[in-house]
Amino acid sequence: MSLISLSAMADEPKTLLAVWAKDGTKVAYALAEQPKITFTETDLVITTNGVEVNYTLEKMARFTYEYDDETSIRNLKTNEVVFTLDGESLLFPAMTANSTVSIHALNGTLVFKKTVQTAGEYSFPLSNLATGVYMVTVNGLTYKIVKR
Repeated sequence: MSLISLSAMADEPKTLLAVWAKDGTKVAYALAEQPKITFTETDLVITTNGVEVNYTLEKMARFTYEYDDETSIRNLKTNEVVFTLDGESLLFPAMTANSTVSIHALNGTLVFKKTVQTAGEYSFPLSNLATGVYMVTVNGLTYKIVKR
């Protein structure tokens, strides 16, 4: 439920803002990216690198600060990096074969869908998306982003 950009030196630990969901999943943002936290009546909103991500408050457990030597979205069960945000692209360092990435507008219109046939590293551009709110789904997990 997040997007993160790699920065700083790899050997130096980074301070992270970790957002924890009630189901045990966690998304971490590098404080070097200066994530801005705001709230609406129903959502926790984190804005960083021109992207706004909304988390439904009723599904959130807490947010904490921690140290890590990498800044990316990780699967807590496998500790693998799911994806990072690099400017105008979603970067997937290790997609498995037959993984699917889809982006929908809020009205449900499919604006992008890609199923990768072979395992590997993939990048999907966001620059062709118009300003607005989108739902990004990766292998069944959905992230809400705002393109400004």
